[in-house]
Formats: sequence, C-alpha cells, structure tokens
Amino acid sequence: MKKCYLLCCLFLGIVGYSQAQLIPSIFRKERGSFKKDVNIKPNASPKKEDKKKSEFDELEDETPITLKVNDQFSPKKEENKFVSEPDTIRKLKEGTPLPVEVEEVMYIGTEGENTTKDGEDEDDDSPLVNEDWVKIAGYYSVWDSRQIDPYNINQNDFDDVIDLHLFDPSKNQMWSMPLEENKVTSVFGPRGGRMHSGIDLDLETGDPIYSAFDGMIRIAGWDGGGYGRFVLVRHYNGLETLYGHMSKNDIVVTGQIIKAGDLIGLGGNTGRSFGSHLHFETRYEGNPFSPQHIFEFNPNNAIKGEHFLLTPEIFRNSYSNLRNEYGSAGEKVRVKKVHWYKVRSGDTLAEIAARAGIPVSKLAKKNRMTTRSTIRPGQRIRIK
Repeated sequence: MKKCYLLCCLFLGIVGYSQAQLIPSIFRKERGSFKKDVNIKPNASPKKEDKKKSEFDELEDETPITLKVNDQFSPKKEENKFVSEPDTIRKLKEGTPLPVEVEEVMYIGTEGENTTKDGEDEDDDSPLVNEDWVKIAGYYSVWDSRQIDPYNINQNDFDDVIDLHLFDPSKNQMWSMPLEENKVTSVFGPRGGRMHSGIDLDLETGDPIYSAFDGMIRIAGWDGGGYGRFVLVRHYNGLETLYGHMSKNDIVVTGQIIKAGDLIGLGGNTGRSFGSHLHFETRYEGNPFSPQHIFEFNPNNAIKGEHFLLTPEIFRNSYSNLRNEYGSAGEKVRVKKVHWYKVRSGDTLAEIAARAGIPVSKLAKKNRMTTRSTIRPGQRIRIK
C-alpha cells in the first residue's frame, strides 16, 4: 500500500512538472502571434504634441520664412535719446544743449550723374541736393488745406529780397501757361472799392487748366461767395498759385505732387463770377501780387525769365489795405502758436523757466500761478 502511494505521488509530480514547463511556451506562442497578427494595426498617429513637433521639424529643413515689411512711409530713424530717456530731460540745465530737431526731406527730382540710388549727392553729406529735396518739416511748417492765407504775415512788413528760381530744364523742373490761350480780361488791382487779387483769363467752360510750376496741391476746395471751385498749388520755391471759378476741380486731391503742365481742373463759372473765365493768382507768404510780374500773357504766352526777384516794392502800393473782392476767403487768418511743456518728475518751475529762457515770474503769470506754486508730473506748462 505504501508503495502504491509513493508511485501515485511520483506520477502526479511528473505530470505537474510537465504542465509547468508547457504554460510559458503557450504564452510565448501567443505573444508571437499578437505581434504578427495582420488584423491588429499599431497606432500610427502621434500625440498632439508630437505632431506639432514633427511639423516644425519639417519646416527646419525648408527655406526660412521672412516677413516683408513695407517701410516706404515709415523710414527707420535713429533713436532720439533726449526723448527715449526721460531722465535726461530733467537733468538738462540752463546753458546745456537742448534736444535737436531732425529735419525730414522728400526727394522730388530725378537722379543725375552726381546722385546715388537714394538721390544723395556723392560729394556732399547733406541730402539737400540741387533743390531736388524738399523740406517737409521746415518748409511745410504752415500747411492748411482749408484756408487760402493761414500765414498771418502782413505784406507791408515784407522787407526781404527773394530770388525765386522758377524753373530749371536741367533738373526737369519746367513751367507752363495756365491755359492754351491766355487772354487777359481783367488785371490785378482795385476794382469796385475792393481788391482784385489776381487776373482774369478768358476761357470756355470745360477748357483744361494746367499747373504753372511743379508743386503740391494744398487746397482743392469750394468757396461759394467768391472763388467757386478752386485749386491752390504750393510750389517748392515758396510761391503759390491759385486757380478759381472752375467747373471741375476734383481731378486732383490735397497733398498730390504735380508737375508743371499737369491738368488740375476744368474752366467754369462757379462762385462770384459773371461769365466763364479763370481767376489766376500768384502769392508769396499768403500775399498776392500780379502774375504779370512773372508771365507775358496772350499773344506772347511766355515766362519772363528763369528767376524772379521778389522785392518789397512788389507789395508797396496805395491799395494794399483794401479788402479782398471775394470776402474773407482770400484774406488772412489770425493764427498764434502756443508752446507747451509737459512737466516731468523732479522738475521745478524755476528750472523750466531757466531752460525756456524767460523769468520765472513771467512763466508763472502765463500759467496763472505764483512762483511758489507746486507743479506735478504730467502737468502742461505754457512757455510761449
């Protein structure tokens, strides 16, 4: 009996050992079958973060993308440390240099033998070359697209002799008569107790009107009681020409650069007019003078010279104080410039007065305060 028991245990032990060896082989077989099973496909889509990474990895192998910025109207400028660093303003004392204003210019000429691609003279560090560069900040310091005479300069105070360079063919700066035919029907001077501040040229409604010189349109406007539809052109030598009673003046717009002979409008009979004609004016610093000083009209239709010498005698006459025939439109506009300073941290009234070059008592009076008044950062102080 004991032998049978031992034999049974031995038999069961052998069977258990064989099963234990068989189970791992089955698992190994199943794992191998899982890898090779064509019905089960691995996930080929990477995680969202990995996908982004792979897209940028691909971009790195391509040509880098560059952003093109149109800086045609926003030229790069050097940093003005007086403006960018507020503390330097506060530290400036009387007798030390004040911030320098940088003058911007615009090129309106043609490239010549002595100019670079940027229009600058190779022999001169200054960009003001052969009058082909126009001062924007300086020359156009008074620019009003509504008022004919915003300058507030009395012609009787004119005491300079100005050599106006009217045209220069070598620089493609030409001249033109305002009309095809230029028959004068009324001259410059007093008329009916008022001042006729230009000359009248005969035309038919719809006849083309041309700019006399190169320049920029300052006004293309309407004056119902006088000039009607009119155009005023600012020329680069400071001269201005006005063309009135047009039937059409929307051919040009304010700020448009034009050349001599360019069409600027059509003749008409608008405003205070009793028949189709062109009212033509020449002005300097807002003060009109006869265009016949510059042009020879019909039948010659010519300009008198390349230069015109503007003297005080041009404006000295017995009718200089007459009111404009067309009322307030052609008269002066009283203007006054007020200069302000914005107070910075640490400023004192005495220091501001010293830098402005005026007594502190006068500065205080301008601002309706006393010399002991407290000022605060951000406050505006009138200095002129």
